[in-house]
Amino acid sequence: TQRIETQLGAMLEGRGFKVVLNWHPPVGPDGNAGEVDVICARDGTVLVLEVKSTYLRRSQQDAWQHETTTLRKAGQQIRRKVAAVQLALTNEAGLAQRLGLKAAAPAPAIYGWIVDTSIECDHQRFGGFLKLSVEELLIALRDDRHLLHDPEGIFSQAQSATRTSPESLYPEGFSACRLVEAVETQ
Repeated sequence: TQRIETQLGAMLEGRGFKVVLNWHPPVGPDGNAGEVDVICARDGTVLVLEVKSTYLRRSQQDAWQHETTTLRKAGQQIRRKVAAVQLALTNEAGLAQRLGLKAAAPAPAIYGWIVDTSIECDHQRFGGFLKLSVEELLIALRDDRHLLHDPEGIFSQAQSATRTSPESLYPEGFSACRLVEAVETQ
């Protein structure tokens, strides 16, 4: 998991984000939120990522257990971590400064995502927070739209198979808001 967090942080930095890895928030009114795996900011948008490195499930029972325990717990964790980041950004200059956020600027938009090495339960919400795969986030960060196309028209209707799709996920340029939009709209 540490290696995944480090590589993901490097990819985010390559896209212009300021990144803080493995941040330990101060104990707040709701107790200890625990270590925040990845926090990054760009364009007035903050992403709080809970990274999960899980094994390949071999049965429906394993998949059900992953959904009902690991991912449900991750939703609870990310809720506490987003709250801790939000509190730190309003009450402390240190984290905001490390993320390149200006003290006088309006409060940033904060998104919490569960980023998992498995694709099971992708685009479901746990505790109100989106779960996506590491692969999807990497595709979005690298703008590898060609990996998303449907070359044989298998997943599209006959009429739309002949349409060409844009060559980029970000035809108007990359920004944090456009990344969030691309990921949240699948």
